[in-house]
Amino acid sequence: MSPREKEGAPGAALPALPGLPELEGLESAEDFFAALGVPFDSRVLAVSRLHLMRRFGLAMQAFLLERPAASEGERRAALRAALREAHALFVRSTPLESGDFGVLRGARPVKLGRRE
Repeated sequence: MSPREKEGAPGAALPALPGLPELEGLESAEDFFAALGVPFDSRVLAVSRLHLMRRFGLAMQAFLLERPAASEGERRAALRAALREAHALFVRSTPLESGDFGVLRGARPVKLGRRE
């Protein structure tokens, strides 16, 4: 197992989705939207694809950890809602505005033209 695959590591592989075979092997964001029947704006994916899918993946992991015995229908509904919410976030804001750039968290603003 590589360091990235360790549970909880940033960029770790998403957990298996028992009972949701339609999601196994999907690669593109568009595939996830299609498989879960969630409409999307291709312009939003063009700008925020990685951030949107990261948000969805984190929500999916949280749900599966919190409700491991959820029925297939409950899992599908929760994952559809998580994908819809992630998409809606990036319809309203950019990844920068949403705070998804970790390097910018806690950074001091730089004032150009002034010495401090």
